[in-house]
Amino acid sequence: MSQTYPLTITRNRGKYGVLRALVLYARTPTGKVRLGKVKHGSSVTVEIPQSATQIYGKMDWCKSYPMDLVFVNAGETVYANLWFTINPLRMIGIPTMPCRMEMVPR
Repeated sequence: MSQTYPLTITRNRGKYGVLRALVLYARTPTGKVRLGKVKHGSSVTVEIPQSATQIYGKMDWCKSYPMDLVFVNAGETVYANLWFTINPLRMIGIPTMPCRMEMVPR
């Protein structure tokens, strides 16, 4: 029995964070697990622990909106949708950065 399952993360080609990679994390009951990173306009396949409940991304100190993994199956594609904003607080990640992990691309 496998303790992980594959999930493909695709990052859109938005204008936010073009020069930085989005570091991917999973929340598990024992804490956070680093999954890898995805660059601007590319895709990466990561191994998600079976006990993971959410995934999210980070750039520097900024976190994205988390995505629940309740209805996500092995082998599916999740899109890291980043968008441009003129809100100065959102640009520096307060309260969260302009990024949402979703099942559909923008």
